[in-house]
Amino acid sequence: MLMSISLALGLLKKESCKSLFKHLIDSFPSYPVSICRTIVEEVRENLSLKDFRIFINFINVFTKTDEDFLIPFEIGAKYEAEGFKEADALIAAYTEWVGADALITENRHFLKHNPGLPFKVLTADKCLKLIK
Repeated sequence: MLMSISLALGLLKKESCKSLFKHLIDSFPSYPVSICRTIVEEVRENLSLKDFRIFINFINVFTKTDEDFLIPFEIGAKYEAEGFKEADALIAAYTEWVGADALITENRHFLKHNPGLPFKVLTADKCLKLIK
């Protein structure tokens, strides 16, 4: 559920992402959060050192980071065969593997119509409307 995190903490903050981040903290442990190493690395590239420390503190309290090599190769290969870019295929595979109900993202590639996914793809704004 953390794809929108860099937009909650980073230089280009998005209000819905900030609100979702705050809601997750305030509602803990109501909504389980899962995150893989690829997402941590993407967030690290998009945040200042100060904001990345906030993010790491969040992870250390609310979840743990799963290593990418734990994700079954076959699931990722399935998404690549469906036309997903390599990193997006890994994130989709991870989301499926952990059994998440939803992937929360502002990534336009995921927001395209993907009818066969075993999980919902939601923006932070749509997620907030569902859980509040």
